[in-house]
Amino acid sequence: MNKNDPKINAEWGDISGGGQAKIYSSLDLFGTSNSVIINHHGICYTLRITQLGKLILTK
Repeated sequence: MNKNDPKINAEWGDISGGGQAKIYSSLDLFGTSNSVIINHHGICYTLRITQLGKLILTK
C-alpha cells in the first residue's frame, strides 16, 4: 500500500496508537436511513443519527 497515493489517503486515516482506520462517509453508511445495525461478534449495535446530527451507538 502506497501511503502517498491520494486515493488511499482519502480512504484511510491514522488513529492514535499508530494504526490506520478505514474512513466511511456517513452517507455511504446510512443512505436515506437514520440508523444502521452493526453486528460485532454476534452482538447487534445500532448506530443512529440524532435530530441534532450527532451519532449515537447503542447495544
